[in-house]
Amino acid sequence: MNKLTSYVDVFYGCGAIDLPTPQGVAAEWEFIKGRVGNTSPAAFLPFGRISAGAYSGGYSSGYGNIGMNSGAGPVKVPIIMEEGTIRGFAHLHDSGTGAIRTYYNYAVTVPFFGDDLEKGLEPDMMQDESGRPGYYAVTMRERGIRGEMTVTPWAAHHRYTFPKAGGSIAVDFTHDGVIPAITPCGGMECEIIEEDTVRCKAILHGVEIKFQVRCPGSKAKKWDNGCIFTDLPAGQVRMALGLSPRSFETAAKGMDELNQDFDLLAQQAEDAWEKALSYVEIEANNEREKRIFYSNYYHTLVKPSDWTGDSCWYDDEEACILDLATLWDQYKTQTPLLMSLYPELSERLVRTITAISRNYGVLPHCLMLNKHEITQDLSTQASMLSEFVLVDAYYRGVKMDLGEVNRALRRDILPDDKLTQYKQTGLCQMYAHNVDVADGCNAAAELAKAAGDEELEKVCRELAKKWTAAFDRKTGLLSNEGFFYEGNNWNYSFRLMHDMDTRLDIAGGKEGYAKLLDQFFGFDTTNPEAGKFEGFNNETDMETPYSYYYADRHDRLCEVIHAGCEYMFTEGRGGLPGNNDSGGLSSLYMWNVMGIFPASGQNLMYIGTPRLQKAVMHLANGKDFTVRRVGEGIYVKKALLHGKVLSTMAFAVTEMMQGGELVLEMSKEPCN
Repeated sequence: MNKLTSYVDVFYGCGAIDLPTPQGVAAEWEFIKGRVGNTSPAAFLPFGRISAGAYSGGYSSGYGNIGMNSGAGPVKVPIIMEEGTIRGFAHLHDSGTGAIRTYYNYAVTVPFFGDDLEKGLEPDMMQDESGRPGYYAVTMRERGIRGEMTVTPWAAHHRYTFPKAGGSIAVDFTHDGVIPAITPCGGMECEIIEEDTVRCKAILHGVEIKFQVRCPGSKAKKWDNGCIFTDLPAGQVRMALGLSPRSFETAAKGMDELNQDFDLLAQQAEDAWEKALSYVEIEANNEREKRIFYSNYYHTLVKPSDWTGDSCWYDDEEACILDLATLWDQYKTQTPLLMSLYPELSERLVRTITAISRNYGVLPHCLMLNKHEITQDLSTQASMLSEFVLVDAYYRGVKMDLGEVNRALRRDILPDDKLTQYKQTGLCQMYAHNVDVADGCNAAAELAKAAGDEELEKVCRELAKKWTAAFDRKTGLLSNEGFFYEGNNWNYSFRLMHDMDTRLDIAGGKEGYAKLLDQFFGFDTTNPEAGKFEGFNNETDMETPYSYYYADRHDRLCEVIHAGCEYMFTEGRGGLPGNNDSGGLSSLYMWNVMGIFPASGQNLMYIGTPRLQKAVMHLANGKDFTVRRVGEGIYVKKALLHGKVLSTMAFAVTEMMQGGELVLEMSKEPCN
């Protein structure tokens, strides 16, 4: 039996999209964002803090040869350097993000020959690049130096093979991302504490990060941007780098690991990935489907990052989960998946959210290793996302202090300066936020009810009703008078809301709603003014195929999801249809091919169209939930949960968490 890691392509989504030519309804969809996955092939651990891999200056992960590609960018992907360019090796990497302002790529490390540092820092070209979960390697062609990387919970480990003696390794501690001009390093101090060991502290994005680096057998010296390890012999040279926003003691924890065999450390990293990937086991139609599934699964688990015990944000809480860099994607698909499967991470995520509230008076919808994020105005992107995450955790039985959660909700909702415009007029400044706020308030009401806070529950129930002010009954859509940060009013009009009865009424009933959906997805092309589905290229409407559930058109739902899996996801560097956004898109794929999908913020799972023969989820509570398809075709004619026929193509999250089996009987013909 093959190891699950053998199916993973760490380079999946690292390049410009290279998808099958769309056919049928998929040919009507429109991509508005950068046509790049923006993932990184660096060595990671599942939810690990530190990563290590090649650095070129490519956007946004620091890898590759592609420039800025966020927003409604050009049709052609912007190429900013020769393919295969390498400038060294970096630490901490985003995964699949767009323009989030914090791009990491800290402590850029460059091996070279000679005494001319300026020449040594010039770019080289890649050769013999390879990678697997927990390991990355490449040769710098002109220098002939091979670099290998792996990671442990505390450090990044490098192994360089120098073809001759006299090599050096420079470490730039001032480097702060692929666009350094945004937030230049705020200061750096470097200290040689032993002949082969350096400590440094640098202020990066407002955080004072402590680094410790050791290169056994070398002689360290300082330079303006960091340090250089010199007098390196021919053959293999080891280096370890640790970092911490709290202390040098933590940064130094990985230095003793230099006494362990590098290959053993790399194997331990791969073993950690094998365990993490085992929480969902599948039976697929062929090996290709397994490769696509587990490559997506891998890139779903790269983020968020667990910095527990090492927070730069607060001192009164041990848990710290960061790199919620694009929570407006992650909350829809990734966090519901993680909270269904990984109990320790989920509990820490909840505690992180409440700790931020306790210390800063706000609930976050973006959180990185960046002291400025909480105070930055991120209101254009989304609103009240933490409420969705918290209630999703509650439905999945994640351990939490409901009293603490309730106090956080009160701080986020009740003060007069919170949600002021929505409370007064029923309208947010950005109309798309009406849906966020309404569903967020509904989620908060459910949590308040669980906590026994009748006052907060009542307030939230009333607020959850105000969303209708932003909709136009003449068109059945969100009003187009507001600003939409991506797409247009069509893209935000088919969210999976908590009050779909009222939503259907605004659209003219089920038939009217189905007609709008047909125009949006391209089944009906007679309306030239209709907005277009973004084909899983962007987060604004990637869950909308499941809106067909409310129009009693499960056949259409199946057709859209099938087309998306068929034409929007494939193998290789170009296998993702757009920015992976910290795992939001790759986890979407996982749900879709398993045949179920979460309505974030609600106790609700939709049935889609399974592509896999069988998927077994080993749930966080120790139970197993299995989805099994029977028969051929893309349409579901009957769904049986725990052996009983479902009257509708949906069921509760709490039912899923009980374990058991969902059997989906398929048909080649529509079954509505």
